[in-house]
Amino acid sequence: MTVTVNILGPGFVGEVMGVTSRLLDDSDILSSIHAAYLSHKVIVIRDFPIAADPLVRISELFGPADPHHVAAVRHPDQPKITILSNQDEPGRKPEMKKFGAGWHSDYSYMRRPSNATLLLGAEVPGEGGDTLFADTARAFDTLSDEMKRKIIGLKVRHEYRFTKDRTHPGARWNFLSEAEQAATPEVVHPLVIRHPETGAHCLFIAPSSVSGVKGIVGMDDAESDALLAGLFAHMTSERLVYRHKWRPGDLVIWDNRSTIHSATTDQLPSHQVRRMYRITTNGSEPLAA
Repeated sequence: MTVTVNILGPGFVGEVMGVTSRLLDDSDILSSIHAAYLSHKVIVIRDFPIAADPLVRISELFGPADPHHVAAVRHPDQPKITILSNQDEPGRKPEMKKFGAGWHSDYSYMRRPSNATLLLGAEVPGEGGDTLFADTARAFDTLSDEMKRKIIGLKVRHEYRFTKDRTHPGARWNFLSEAEQAATPEVVHPLVIRHPETGAHCLFIAPSSVSGVKGIVGMDDAESDALLAGLFAHMTSERLVYRHKWRPGDLVIWDNRSTIHSATTDQLPSHQVRRMYRITTNGSEPLAA
């Protein structure tokens, strides 16, 4: 049994065909899925079982699960799974209904950011609630040679709870406990990283209040903000972005080392239910390009 890949996005994103839950014990199928993930950066598997156990099983292909450090969003029976929901879930603050909105790379604010994220459409609206993806390897490749030379070697400060506008409704200062703040101190990562498996050079920044990007080490705020703003505009230009329109049972798997993504849940009316199962896997410290 083999799998085939249909291209969905602009130079990346592949729909992986020929996968069913009964084939997840087939080592050749699993190898093909992992190869497609590295090649396309974002892959889509249709009609995946909406259940915890199959999701945990396939996530092991991408490394050990890394449970979300905000305990309130964890699955009650399977803590490896995060439940993202735009509904009023027990024990959650209202701000958590918009988790994921805004460009970011999962756990980029940790010393060891996530390798892969798996997101399963457990309950999705008929329209809206899309997820956007941008290819940060191609974003680097399409910069001018002058800009590449300028930014290789620069380092960026990241912090989970950081936002320039503390009044922003999604500002994490508003809902993190002291323990959760202590678990997410400031870290410094290269602005341009080298993918540890493919060798590709990728921009490792993201342009939103939830990305936790504080600024470039050694630059004053004005210079840092101007340089980052130009890079942000480039990496989220239309030619580098894919919009995924969800179907029930879609499993989307992406590489956080070579992409950024953004939910659009903040634009979704509350009567349109969006509930997703998510697993992120342990990564390694980013390698400088």
